Amino acid sequence: MVQRAIDHVESVGLTLGASEGVVQQLAADAGLSQRQFAQLWPSTELFLADVFCELADQARIDRANTETLLTTWQYLSARTEDLRSAEGRRRVLIDVIRTAAEYNFDVVTASSKWRTYAALSTTIMSWPDEAVRTRILDALRASELAFAETMESFYRNVLPTVGYRLKPVYRGDYQPFVVAAASVIEGLGIVRTTVPTLVEARFDFPVGEGSEEWSIASLAFVGVVDAFIEPDPAFVPEEAIGRLSSGVDVSPHASAESER
Repeated sequence: MVQRAIDHVESVGLTLGASEGVVQQLAADAGLSQRQFAQLWPSTELFLADVFCELADQARIDRANTETLLTTWQYLSARTEDLRSAEGRRRVLIDVIRTAAEYNFDVVTASSKWRTYAALSTTIMSWPDEAVRTRILDALRASELAFAETMESFYRNVLPTVGYRLKPVYRGDYQPFVVAAASVIEGLGIVRTTVPTLVEARFDFPVGEGSEEWSIASLAFVGVVDAFIEPDPAFVPEEAIGRLSSGVDVSPHASAESER
């Protein structure tokens, strides 16, 4: 029943309420009578609260795609020789940033799950029932924190491997960086609805004898990275290359398993 409602939201868009007719149709499609529905959810508002809490959780998974994070690690394994020089390490960092920014902007912020999550995040404060509103806000907060933890683990593994570190002023806390980076990309995803031509503009920058195309998302992401990240003066290329060449799994999932 909840999944049918989620499918409905993703197909027609999010509204904070739902007509009795829509809910009754969803229940009928799920094989529930009105009496059975009432036994499970005493009110439509409580049913919608379950739906919106599930939407919040699903968006967390969609925003931090583990397969994509692993692909980044595999990409680094093919660029080990570039890690031997400061110029090469900067090139690797830039390439990873561009790839991540392009993917997150083009794929994640275009997904129905993310659009629903963004709409729910910006409209939930208008929910009239305080108890239900608090419950949904708690689900959104848990989703946001889980996303931040996943991405923090990813950056803690990847950045030192390419010769970079969090600037000391941030005292080892990667979460402000994670939030700032996500806000730039997801903010552009929201603005794209109204000014797509502006947000999707691309610019050619000279690189060597050729040029390289950059999107606004990539340029903005680099700005955030440079505000939080700096070269690591203690970086030892051989150690990083050995780590990459050995195939050690440093994905967020693997890191979580090792900490148990």
